[in-house]
Amino acid sequence: MKNLILALTVLISSMSFAQSVNTKSVALEGYDLVGYFAKNQAIQGSDKLSVEVDGVHYYFSSVENQKLFKANPNKYMPECGGFCATAVATSNAKFPVDPETFQVTDGKLYLFYNGPYKGANFNGKEPWLKDEKALIKKAEANWKTLKNS
Repeated sequence: MKNLILALTVLISSMSFAQSVNTKSVALEGYDLVGYFAKNQAIQGSDKLSVEVDGVHYYFSSVENQKLFKANPNKYMPECGGFCATAVATSNAKFPVDPETFQVTDGKLYLFYNGPYKGANFNGKEPWLKDEKALIKKAEANWKTLKNS
């Protein structure tokens, strides 16, 4: 765990932050939030099936998913504000995610960084799955103060 924390700290300090909302205020690169729950898949949404919540646009792959989201947006929102759950848990930091790297546990969506680090790939989901229960508790505790920073 110490090596993971050190690796994430170095990774976070060496890369620029990019939230999971792009310059056009589109969340998660346009992936359909409902698809993570309904099909356990990262499914690309369409700008023609968009819903705006607090100035952020969420795209959906079907009218049905769009309606489900409109009926209860909070049910589908990712934990940790859509930032890497592993980084929130282990480094108390906001870090961007790969929308195709996710885990749905107990009806909650967790997203993870998955990309290059020192010439190799680092997938934040791998350490998460090794100690998910403890990391969920840490992420929840850290997010209470981190979300407003």
